[in-house]
Amino acid sequence: MYNICDFIKMTISNTSRILDIPCKVCGDYSSGKHYNIFACDGCAGFFKRSIRRNRRYICKGKEGGSCTIDKAHRNQCRACRLQKCQDAGMNKEAVQHERGPRNSTIRRAMSSFFEHQQRAVMAYGGSPSESQPMVSPGGSGVLDLALPKTSLSSPTHLENPIVSNLPIMQPTTYGYLPRLPPIAFQTAPIISPPITPPPAVMPPEDICESAARLLFLNVQWTKNLPYFTSLPMSDQLLLLEDGWKDLFILGAVQFLPILDLSSLMEASDAFKKDDAPVFVQRVQEFQETLVHAKQFHLDPNEFSFLRVMSLFKAGNVSATGVSRNLIESRSVQIVANDAQMSLNKYLATTRIHDPLRFSKEFLLLNKIRSISADAIEELFFQKAVGKIPIVKIIADMYRNQQI
Repeated sequence: MYNICDFIKMTISNTSRILDIPCKVCGDYSSGKHYNIFACDGCAGFFKRSIRRNRRYICKGKEGGSCTIDKAHRNQCRACRLQKCQDAGMNKEAVQHERGPRNSTIRRAMSSFFEHQQRAVMAYGGSPSESQPMVSPGGSGVLDLALPKTSLSSPTHLENPIVSNLPIMQPTTYGYLPRLPPIAFQTAPIISPPITPPPAVMPPEDICESAARLLFLNVQWTKNLPYFTSLPMSDQLLLLEDGWKDLFILGAVQFLPILDLSSLMEASDAFKKDDAPVFVQRVQEFQETLVHAKQFHLDPNEFSFLRVMSLFKAGNVSATGVSRNLIESRSVQIVANDAQMSLNKYLATTRIHDPLRFSKEFLLLNKIRSISADAIEELFFQKAVGKIPIVKIIADMYRNQQI
């Protein structure tokens, strides 16, 4: 029987052949064949967008057409990057004969989906203020990271058709995923002043297993968002790569107690390096953010809205590498804006005694975004995945049809 870390390792083993083939344009890891050559998602998306929009770029170099195009410099000169795509063998005809999803198509998919949704929380976790350990039907006394089935839904007066209800992932038992030991959420009642419980002591192996399980279930959750899966695959992977850390932190806030990470930190390779103080500081910032976020006593609806905002945050940030490389940037922006508006409306009716609640949660998201993704990867996942970037593992898990 495999645990989740074994599953990730098996995924790495099964896909190392693909991951070892470089992009013929910039030399980064390729994700397969795109327009006749092996290429990364970034170069494939850039080529597709350039051809579709009939872009004509001007070389920024002093010697026209001689700019270096590699992983570190591929965004510096679009003219030379496009020329290198063509020189490497990318086929313009393949782009011209495929049609991407339109905004209206995505909106229809979202509206149709939400018409059939009655609950507005993910089914694998609950709010810290409400959660109880959930025992499997067999009475084994171990925890499912799943919410009990409830009748919770977003208020009917929310008018937005896109995120007025958020999807639920039904509790699923995977034979190769062992159950986690029971975790009792120790939080004060919402009407009392926030009280931080003492850190829970768990073996490092159990902490890593819980972290890997959150990562796995976050991937599952994104695959159940129709307005996410309706985007081009390159956009889906870009958003997932950009948002995985934020989703992971939100999951840790919602599903796990405040953990004592000292033993896990001391076992990390980063703890033994010269820059260990920097690593320790980043882990402390992560833990402080968890404590701060738990004091919000977010309800399941708030968690769901914040997840969508985190996944689609590139839609509200212009001139970043992610937003520039999106093919359907307008569609991403629509979802990002709608998620914010719906959360604002929801809080206006459910948190009437806290008129600044939306601003506080928005600042919380900014704090979560500032946490080091490298520190989280090093702390929770490097023992399992080695030197392979976690974003590559996430991308392959997302493509895996069995998940």
